[in-house]
Amino acid sequence: MQHTFDIDIAAKYGVEEAILLNYFDFWIQKNEANDRHFHDGLYWTYNSIKAFSALFPYMSAKKIRNALQKLEDAGLIFKGNFNDSTYDRTMWYTLTEKGKWIFPSGQMDAPKRANLQ
Repeated sequence: MQHTFDIDIAAKYGVEEAILLNYFDFWIQKNEANDRHFHDGLYWTYNSIKAFSALFPYMSAKKIRNALQKLEDAGLIFKGNFNDSTYDRTMWYTLTEKGKWIFPSGQMDAPKRANLQ
């Protein structure tokens, strides 16, 4: 499996954070295209820290937890719990509007043309 990230995002937020944001962006777009995991008006993806550790073996569980917290503190992701079982503590993640805008498919800055009117 290949993991990629945007170097501008990595420079601003960190490499682990950029990798996780790219992962979230991919799965949220896929879930939206398949109309899956829609809660509270947003599309979500989910994983446990253990699953993230398996997906990203070069990151420790502590690095993953810290990166997720940093993304939440920066206002780039929301966390939620939409599990059917009350004992299931798997976290769900989605991008905030700010998180969506930092990707090339979004617009980091308003186009100059939009400022003309």
